[in-house]
Amino acid sequence: MMATSAFQRELNHMINEEVIVELRNGQRVRGVLKAILPDTLSIILGDVSIGSDHYASIVYSGNAISAIYLKKVKVDLDELREMLEKVFPRMVTYRRDQGVIIVMNKIRVTESGVEGERGPVYNRVKKVYDEFMAKKRGV
Repeated sequence: MMATSAFQRELNHMINEEVIVELRNGQRVRGVLKAILPDTLSIILGDVSIGSDHYASIVYSGNAISAIYLKKVKVDLDELREMLEKVFPRMVTYRRDQGVIIVMNKIRVTESGVEGERGPVYNRVKKVYDEFMAKKRGV
């Protein structure tokens, strides 16, 4: 059961991220991963580019997919900490040795994303994180 939940967690980190999908026929498609059906690994891509053609969204059957690639964006946690401190003055702790930023002693931010109880603080931290990541990706 642990492997399944870890797999699902990793899939969830890919949602709303730009990915490259390699199809079984060798074709590669670039787009934003909007949804994954866990049972079949069928996906919905948004803002899709196939060669010079562009589409708002495309649904792919899981059995047509060979691989999904997520490009790693280098996260400078010091820079992200500074952004978070502007929003949450004196409420941000950076544990460099652990690679984690803690906001208000309850929301954890790592290179992988934002974790913690959902609510207004989580939503604000997630918004700062998403803006930071969009800037890093040049979006």
